[in-house]
Amino acid sequence: MGLFTSDTTYKVYMGDFLAANVSGIESMEKEFNGHASLVKTYFTMNAQHTVKIDGNTATGVSFSQLKMVREVEGKNTITDYSVKYDDKYVRQNGRWLIKERIGYFIIVEERPLSN
Repeated sequence: MGLFTSDTTYKVYMGDFLAANVSGIESMEKEFNGHASLVKTYFTMNAQHTVKIDGNTATGVSFSQLKMVREVEGKNTITDYSVKYDDKYVRQNGRWLIKERIGYFIIVEERPLSN
């Protein structure tokens, strides 16, 4: 949560469906912890990240590959997410923080984990 402003907004789109729309760091932390409690193992690989800076504000686009292992009906399943993030940043007290984030979950694939 240390990467976000206290008044952050975070939206998640799964295809065209708005799956989450959270405002404020407390709400975001509660939402994140709820999802994270269902995950046994979590892996993130961040890729390309471009930023345009304009004084104390900036916009950025980044891409991530997420993998989450959950237990479903007694068996481990893995879900792969290919995500594009559109961000708006602000510089506060010498630190760059995310003020607004929109996550576009472009590819989502779930399957049984074989090992």
